[in-house]
Amino acid sequence: MPSYYHPQLDKVTQEVILENEEFHHLSRVKRIAPGAWIKLNGGNGILAEAEVVEISKHKARLLISETIEHPAPSPRFAIAISLLKNHHDELAVEKCTELGTAEFFPMITEFTVKDAGKNTVSRLEKIALAALKQCDNPFLPKINPVQDLDETLARIREHGYQAVLCSEVEKQNWLNCIKESQPICFVIGPEGGFSEAERATMKHLPSIMINRLIMRAETAAICAASQFLLLREGLLGS
Repeated sequence: MPSYYHPQLDKVTQEVILENEEFHHLSRVKRIAPGAWIKLNGGNGILAEAEVVEISKHKARLLISETIEHPAPSPRFAIAISLLKNHHDELAVEKCTELGTAEFFPMITEFTVKDAGKNTVSRLEKIALAALKQCDNPFLPKINPVQDLDETLARIREHGYQAVLCSEVEKQNWLNCIKESQPICFVIGPEGGFSEAERATMKHLPSIMINRLIMRAETAAICAASQFLLLREGLLGS
């Protein structure tokens, strides 16, 4: 069943008007006709099933038959990752959205090989939204502004996360060694890793390994998110 985003969706909504990009996809791409059933995703914990009852030139009218409100997962987790070349940062956002990441903190570090553009955040937001609808994740992750490492670490703290450095140098601590009960933000460097100065800046942070092998940054993000889900569900042994 195709899924569409409607941020105004709440648990008492009975009728929805779908317009703009979502309407275009419904009517022009999928060519959905009246009488068809679709899913609606509010990105706020609300999922619904709705019947398409009317399609006009610029909008579709839907009637909701069932609404489910999902509780927010706890504790939540976030990913701070350097911008990556060849759209690998997009891959990290896509897959980590499918794994339930609550926020992304894109950053520029000393060895980052890609500059932020004026559309970087909006591009990543579109990637996250597409992934949200694909996997029926009821919570749309927040894409924060691109900042340097110091600014990113400060913003992570402001948003209530404990920053945890994912390190290819650390050979002792794994994720289940972290005893913090507050939400976690995994900090992942660029293709060339963090500089010595940046490591000195982060020496006070908890540091973990997520694999004995050195991984690409986007793989590290996906791996950290996957391990966190196992830990949160009590499936990662101590």
